[in-house]
Amino acid sequence: IEGEIPDWMARWELAQVLSFAKRYDESVAEYRKVIKERPALYKARVELANVLFWSGKPDEALQELQRVPADRIDEDTKILLADLYRSQKNYQKAEPLYTEYLKTHPGDHQVRLKLAEMLSWLQRYDESLAEYETILKAQPDDIQVRRKYAFVLRWAGRYSEAIEELRKTLKE
Repeated sequence: IEGEIPDWMARWELAQVLSFAKRYDESVAEYRKVIKERPALYKARVELANVLFWSGKPDEALQELQRVPADRIDEDTKILLADLYRSQKNYQKAEPLYTEYLKTHPGDHQVRLKLAEMLSWLQRYDESLAEYETILKAQPDDIQVRRKYAFVLRWAGRYSEAIEELRKTLKE
């Protein structure tokens, strides 16, 4: 880094480091100071939204993201937005964000798992099972995913398959 580092940049770095240390309240306070001084610094606002989400304040996080212009929202931020909608049970807004992301990132099984779970909560079992099957093709030894898959099979009334899948996860 050449030249002098301005106060706002040092404060932004402080906010980030505080969040890494899980000192969320302090981090939020510093982010708010940065944003007050630099309201067009949308990356700081997105980072603040993440910290608010991590600290159990999804409503505040969503408010912060709604202040970011759509053309400034990248793919990772769209997933955060989907997670926030999901946490509020606003599945209609979360689903298209997940599915759009998965078109370009089909191997992101964490996002696919979020979608699969959400579809099962909506009782769209066939769609949910298809997502679980995609994950299990790539990660056949993931016991927790297989168990969740088995639960959805059960909810769908496919008891024989649920039994078989649950047995795969248990040591005899």
